[in-house]
Amino acid sequence: MNKKDLQIMEILAQNCRIAQTTLAQALNISKDTVSYKIKNLEKSEFLKQYVLFIDARRLGFTRYHILIKFEAGLRNKLDLFNKLSQHKFVMWINTFIGRFDIQIIVDAKDGFHLNKIREELFDICNNKIKEYNILTHLCDLEFTQLNPVLDLNTKFQKKLDHSFSSILTTRNFPVSLEFNKYIHSKVELDILKILSDNPKEQLIEISRKLNIDRVTVKKKIISLIKNKIILNFGAIPNLSKQGFVTYYLLVRINQKTPIEILKKPFAKLQNIFYAGRMIGDYDMIIYLNARTPDELNESIELFKSEIEEHIIHYDLLVQDKVIHWRQFTKGIYGYLADNKK
Repeated sequence: MNKKDLQIMEILAQNCRIAQTTLAQALNISKDTVSYKIKNLEKSEFLKQYVLFIDARRLGFTRYHILIKFEAGLRNKLDLFNKLSQHKFVMWINTFIGRFDIQIIVDAKDGFHLNKIREELFDICNNKIKEYNILTHLCDLEFTQLNPVLDLNTKFQKKLDHSFSSILTTRNFPVSLEFNKYIHSKVELDILKILSDNPKEQLIEISRKLNIDRVTVKKKIISLIKNKIILNFGAIPNLSKQGFVTYYLLVRINQKTPIEILKKPFAKLQNIFYAGRMIGDYDMIIYLNARTPDELNESIELFKSEIEEHIIHYDLLVQDKVIHWRQFTKGIYGYLADNKK
């Protein structure tokens, strides 16, 4: 890749709906060149996926991270992971090298619903579970698609067109502790479902599928953005293709530590993809990108230097593969749509 490729990835990581004409103007190249480069990035898997990011809490759901260690001798893991990813409330699956084998992130209405989902997932695994840990998500401390390689500060024109970039595009988009539940309409649910299937779907296509006019579609999406249901339309860079390994820090901290203290390391650390505040055996989970052991060690030491007095202990895991990623799940849509009837 050259610098133009990286700049395209940088802009699309902030909003994958941004028009190719806008990209062409920002990079001073032709629209045809932009189109060719995007197709190349997709074909070579430097751009791996497009994802609609939402705050499920505002729709009445809580997010849970289930960390699982399988019993020895588990067979046909790929088939198992595919079956797990078909569960309608599963929004993320990744495999690990380390204490745990897999992380499954689900959205559930409450503890009873979570337990039902857990039992269904464990049944799919034939109950070959040696150990598991469930973390309840409270808020994000950091969330960005820009790793150091893509953080080029490329300027581009933001518009209130089909990209909604003037009201949506940000370099990071964490959710805070405070939130209000949003009273949604059936049309808004249908729009979220379509955008979850394809975050780049054109407004005219959405209006055709829902048999409503384009102006109404645009107004509904603006409302979902302003009410912080939609957080981002993200293009997901393939970090492993850029030479990065993703590590997970699972951190136990002193319970009296203010959240402002927990946010301190992320003002300096530039290779954090995600950091979340949790309830469970761990209080923080951090996704950290590094290309070398030295780079990893430097990042961990910097993180510790900022809040070390508050850390009780931490575990380090290595991400193997991301198996599944879909933020607005079929389960959320089905549950909410049924309750609108």
